[in-house]
Amino acid sequence: MTSRLAAGLAVTLLASTALADGLVRPPIAYDGSFNERAQEAIIVFHKGDGSTPATQDMILKISVEGDVKSFAWVVPLPSEPKTGKEDAKLFKELHNYVQARTRTRGKSDTKQAAVGSADNEAAPLAAVKVISRRVVGSYDVAVVKENKSGALNGWLKDNGYQPIENGQDVVEFYRQQGFVFACVKVDNAQIKNGEAVDLHPLRFSFKTGGRDGIFFPMRLTGLQDKPFDVNLYIFYDKWVNDRLSKFGYTHRGFTLRWRDYDSRACKPNAGKTWSDPGNDPYLKHYAPSFPTVTKLFQKLHPGNRYYLTNIYARGLKPGDVRDWSGDLWMFPYYTNRDFVPFDARQGGPAAVAYPGAGAE
Repeated sequence: MTSRLAAGLAVTLLASTALADGLVRPPIAYDGSFNERAQEAIIVFHKGDGSTPATQDMILKISVEGDVKSFAWVVPLPSEPKTGKEDAKLFKELHNYVQARTRTRGKSDTKQAAVGSADNEAAPLAAVKVISRRVVGSYDVAVVKENKSGALNGWLKDNGYQPIENGQDVVEFYRQQGFVFACVKVDNAQIKNGEAVDLHPLRFSFKTGGRDGIFFPMRLTGLQDKPFDVNLYIFYDKWVNDRLSKFGYTHRGFTLRWRDYDSRACKPNAGKTWSDPGNDPYLKHYAPSFPTVTKLFQKLHPGNRYYLTNIYARGLKPGDVRDWSGDLWMFPYYTNRDFVPFDARQGGPAAVAYPGAGAE
């Protein structure tokens, strides 16, 4: 490979962007500490029905620490995403909304009713294929697919960033599932003196490859050195399983902070109109506090209705996360405790996370 071509690929790869959580890698000459301290995501999930695949919008914001100005952010995804820039105010507004709700918890005379689910000879492949390239906000974005084991690490090295050390088994885990990898080139981050710096959010819209599993990739983050926190705002037209069965998120170390419910003025099991909160009996008193969130839903899914579920995990140990058999998959609140989610069954995209789950 000529040096001119290598330089061109450098722009391509590290122009890569991902849409979920992953792993941050510093420049190749950097020998200090560099870690992801915290992850926040807003997930808007639409369930599939067997013929129509499930889709997600995932807006991801991370906080990193280390004395570098540029780095790569590698993220695995189940399918090619569409990407976009979003406003960091979304996270502040949702934080304030949840705080306001939890302060008034217990003052309502309405009991929270459980919201269940209604459903019970070809040319040789390139070692790394570039699927798409674009600039999103302050990031260079490229979505790539590793077709040869170990190729992603070689690509990172060729482009001046440290390879993913001692993590080939995790990278291979994703490659064998047919995932794409997004590598994000971040410049001028102005990270210094060990202080954690927040980066503007990225939105990724993609098909999950299944029907009822809400996806958040975490195993690659398990390769870093220090514990990390995760905070997720999940919008779905039903509740999300907490501990009702072994498929609940509490069994992955997450805790519920808040979830919307049906007051006496609400239509049961119908969700809330986040794109028009001023006319929603449940949201209208809080609507002035989240205008950016309202604009997001007006832009992406006007008229759709959702329940917000906010869950978090603190101090997750990377080694424990790496030992998971799969990523974080969350499922609807099926009221039948014996019901096996469709995507957790054999052949489903979440089956690797729940080996031996079988069928319903």
